[in-house]
Amino acid sequence: MPTGNSDGAVQIGEWIVNPSRDTISKGTETQKLEPRTMRLLMSLANSAGEVVSVDRLLNEVWTGVVVGSASVYQAVSQLRKLLGDVDPNPTYIVNVPRKGYRLIAPVRKLEAPSAIAADAETPVVETLLAAPPLISPPRTNKFKTPAIVAGVMLVALLAAGALLWKKSTGGRLVGATNSIVVLPFIDMTAEKAGQSFCDGLTEELSNWLAQIPTLHVVARTSAFAFRGQGEDVRKIGKALNTNHILEGSMRRSDDHMRVTVQLVDARSGYHLWSEDFDRPIADAIKMQEDISRSVANTLQVRLTSDSERQLLARRSSDPEAYQLYLLGRHYSQQGTPESTERAIELYSQVVSKDPKFAFGYTQLAYARLNQGYFKGLPIADVAASVEPLIATALRLDSRMSAAYAVRGTLRAAQDRTTEGLADLQLAISLNPSDMPAFTEIGRIQFLDGQPRDALQSYDRAAALDPLNFAIQLQRCYVLNDLARYEEAANTCERARLLKPMASTIDAFTWLAESRGRIDEALRWNEAAIKAEPNDDFTLYWSRAELFLAVGLPAAARAAVERGRRATKNDDDANVALVRVVYREGGGEALQGYVKSQRLEQSQHAYALFEAAYSRLLSGDASAAKALIARAVIAPDRPTGFAESPFYAKGSQPMGPSYRLDLAVADLALGDSLAAHRELESVLAMLNRMMAAGVERYGAYELRAKVYALEGRGDDAMRDLSKAAKLGWRNSWWATHEPYLASLSPRSDFQALINEVNRSNDQLNNNIKPDI
Repeated sequence: MPTGNSDGAVQIGEWIVNPSRDTISKGTETQKLEPRTMRLLMSLANSAGEVVSVDRLLNEVWTGVVVGSASVYQAVSQLRKLLGDVDPNPTYIVNVPRKGYRLIAPVRKLEAPSAIAADAETPVVETLLAAPPLISPPRTNKFKTPAIVAGVMLVALLAAGALLWKKSTGGRLVGATNSIVVLPFIDMTAEKAGQSFCDGLTEELSNWLAQIPTLHVVARTSAFAFRGQGEDVRKIGKALNTNHILEGSMRRSDDHMRVTVQLVDARSGYHLWSEDFDRPIADAIKMQEDISRSVANTLQVRLTSDSERQLLARRSSDPEAYQLYLLGRHYSQQGTPESTERAIELYSQVVSKDPKFAFGYTQLAYARLNQGYFKGLPIADVAASVEPLIATALRLDSRMSAAYAVRGTLRAAQDRTTEGLADLQLAISLNPSDMPAFTEIGRIQFLDGQPRDALQSYDRAAALDPLNFAIQLQRCYVLNDLARYEEAANTCERARLLKPMASTIDAFTWLAESRGRIDEALRWNEAAIKAEPNDDFTLYWSRAELFLAVGLPAAARAAVERGRRATKNDDDANVALVRVVYREGGGEALQGYVKSQRLEQSQHAYALFEAAYSRLLSGDASAAKALIARAVIAPDRPTGFAESPFYAKGSQPMGPSYRLDLAVADLALGDSLAAHRELESVLAMLNRMMAAGVERYGAYELRAKVYALEGRGDDAMRDLSKAAKLGWRNSWWATHEPYLASLSPRSDFQALINEVNRSNDQLNNNIKPDI
């Protein structure tokens, strides 16, 4: 498969290749190649899957140099070593006798990072500084909350990244104690047909070892990042901040397997223990227990009575059910709608064959949660299928950590966070290596406006899974809330390098936006759109809002219409145009648009909230309140939307607080007591957030609006000035919405508005509108 432009970054297998810098990167490792070696690699990549003759390589790589085929052979051999392609069965480059060489690893052009590199004249981490994707959360999913991809709701959405985390945290928790990583076992069967079973075996062995309370086990994502690399164990130990490595292989023949396992000291590289297990497949459970006990004995780790009980609980009485369970573990970790459906089929068979195997029910519950995420199901429907599974698992084993973790995740999605946190904390007390539980606690704290606590939870999760891009991404968002901008930028950069995709690229949109750097934000947003142009209207909606912030409504309209065409999403596009129309034509045009699109007749939360906003601007307070009441109970309203701290600190025009709109309506209707109750509720939340460390311009802007509506002008101006210093640019909206109207006569308010307007005008010189 041709890569197109050989000067652009590409992904070849697991390596990110940057020809312009002559570097290849994977995980925490970056290698500098000789220019000729890079030319050789790119020559093969440009004809990936095809045989490239020796003559052609001599022509393209050794132009003007007189060398023979031996030089090509030596260069290819060296390149294979650099790529870690040293096994007898190549995974990157194969030699085709008497014909040449063929690159067999998949090749994918990385347009987004190279697009940014072309636009930015300084390094990313020096240019862009911190923020989360708070503008335009997912608009259509009835089930997921805006940060859900980082929690255990999508337990399989993980990938790679440790170095920058270790810089900011010192890599604490794992390396200082007994710790271990189970590397992916190698399938040694000739046809490689047993890899799925092998992966399930590896995954479950990690879980067996995690039952030993004083042994910290590195999570699967980080372990599997080193599949097939042939890396020195000491480098792996350093990258994962762990001091022991368990590696092995499996050769399966019919119903028999031979598993070879060895335990290595990651600091010295010395072998501590090894053993061969010749067993029937039916003895997989007993073999895993034997390995776990041998590791514990070698490391002189004591098995507590609770550890013994948990090891016993992991046994299934039906060997066939356990084989299906191991396959289910493999498919669960793939993180796709298709693999999730397959996992559900397998786990359903497991509990049917062995109704007393508690872990079958727990994993089926996780899979059904993921199914709800992928299908956008209402949380009530998901809970109806998951609750009985969790109850059965806990009836079989009342101290099963995984069951409490999955129930805690469910409770969080149901907006029952107190119960959810209690379950997740209990899961951690039973299994200190439960990375997903730490991650979900961090997510709950992040959404609740507690960035300091969230950072501690994410740090604990990152210590257990240092090569997990999603955790790094969430750490970036939390660090931004704390105004630790440089650390946030470094952490998001790490996530992007390790998992180049729209969401990690788009994170840099908000690294720039949160500082008021809308021009840079638009460039990153464009890169994210190029990465996934047809999947997510949210990217286009965000683009429109960025243009609106600096007074470019025509460009905002163009962004919405572009997104409508690309994603075929008319419903969201129609809602996204509400504020565009108001910015273009004022209140009269807005009323006509809302009526023409029948937004007030919609059943969707976003449409109803925007229809209420329109009525508020037109002075129809009663109609605004009625529409808000309908929006709050709309079935597709995301948990906490327009009410929770997550939205209160956001930088989007829509959704900071519906209670603020209710207060404006109450004041218009003469009900000052009701307005005061709503405003004090919002104020208490904001004060709690800021005391917890939130330092976002959106939070200061919202508090300024509350103060202005309460008649506390000096307090309002103090917070609005603070917002402007942090990057606030919504000056036009400040003078055309009712929230800050009481400040209009003040000279300091007018001076601030004029200052931000001038800054916006200057910034617009650097922006190329989408027209």
